Amino acid sequence: MSWPLPEGAAERLALALDYPYDAPERSYLFASGAEQPIEAADYRGRRPVLAHGSNRAPAQLLRKFGAATEIPVTYAWLRGYDVVYAAHVTRYGAVSSTLQRAPGCRVRVALTWLDEAQLVRMHETEGAASYPFGSLERVALEPEAGPGAERLACYVNAYGSLADDGRPLGLALLRAEGRPHGAVLQRDLQERLRARHHPAERLDDHVLALIDDEARRKAFARRLRAQALPLDLPDFVTATR
Repeated sequence: MSWPLPEGAAERLALALDYPYDAPERSYLFASGAEQPIEAADYRGRRPVLAHGSNRAPAQLLRKFGAATEIPVTYAWLRGYDVVYAAHVTRYGAVSSTLQRAPGCRVRVALTWLDEAQLVRMHETEGAASYPFGSLERVALEPEAGPGAERLACYVNAYGSLADDGRPLGLALLRAEGRPHGAVLQRDLQERLRARHHPAERLDDHVLALIDDEARRKAFARRLRAQALPLDLPDFVTATR
């Protein structure tokens, strides 16, 4: 079971074009539907699940879990990888994120510390066909708060990375050092894709059509996947949900 989309056009556009959404600058405890101090977090009985896209944002956690839950969210620097755009369009119109190996790069990611029931719920919101679940082995992780980890549970996108002149594109909203490729904001990426594939349409009309018309969305995603870069994640091991 996923979460319901808003009815208003403005709210739907924000879901698509603001991805991966604002998140606190510091590690935090998601509790009572909002950001709380991380010092109150209890990590017992929880496992770290990498949040490289919207799952690091309080607004997305609220949509997926509601207010009656607590999830510690800690930041860490992950070496040897970058967070890039996937060759995938979500049902809410955003081009989602995935991981890609990037030697010499380090990227600031979030870890959501989930108990077993929360992990089951997260699986429900991350479609198995599009987002295989597994673990990154032998990670080089520099945590800013909370425990460290040598392996990380995570979801990656099954369709590979969006290609821009044969190279990945990083998410500009996520801090990174040593990126070997460019990075853009979601809105700028969407405008670029609109101009390439639907030049006669306004951006808002194009994005709303992706949300409202499943057949169009799937056809558009197929175009992206036709030129996608394959996943380059030699240390990712698929796991059973």
